Amino acid sequence: MSPKPEEFDPFGLVTAPAEPPVAGWYATPLSVEAAESLGAQARQALQRALAGRRSLFAPQLAELIAGFWLGRDIALDYRSLQATLRSDRAALAELVYGQLLMSRKLLGASEHLRQGFRRAVTRLAPAEYLALLRRHDLLEVLVLTSRPAAPQPLAELLREAGVIRRLERGSARRDVLHRHDDTLG
Repeated sequence: MSPKPEEFDPFGLVTAPAEPPVAGWYATPLSVEAAESLGAQARQALQRALAGRRSLFAPQLAELIAGFWLGRDIALDYRSLQATLRSDRAALAELVYGQLLMSRKLLGASEHLRQGFRRAVTRLAPAEYLALLRRHDLLEVLVLTSRPAAPQPLAELLREAGVIRRLERGSARRDVLHRHDDTLG
């Protein structure tokens, strides 16, 4: 199955020379085997980047993603990465960290997505801006907890959020239609 247009294959971070897209979704769940492979490729890419004096950003991001799917607490790795990045890359790192948390419906995900969006907004093309705005607005309705849920790809998260949004709207309409504050009764 090929990825959806907004999903970004994290292996592209270690194989593609281009700057990673800010509007991509980087948190598609990986199996342990795939995460181990991504981590190994990221470490090799980091060594090549160091030797060639190239950017370390994409391999570092790949290593962060791999660590998350291997069950490591990546909060410290994320903070270390943030401390070394220029603002455009820090925005993407913020978005990716929020996406990873959101994929497991963990507390803090929405805040990181909002912060990443605020940091990236001036560098987004209009289509990217609208895509992120709509995606984050919909994901905002998901219930986040301190206990990780089963990992979900973006399409499932958006589907669940859409159902919640429709139920909320239906409930609000029923409340308006069935008020018990009339003066007759």
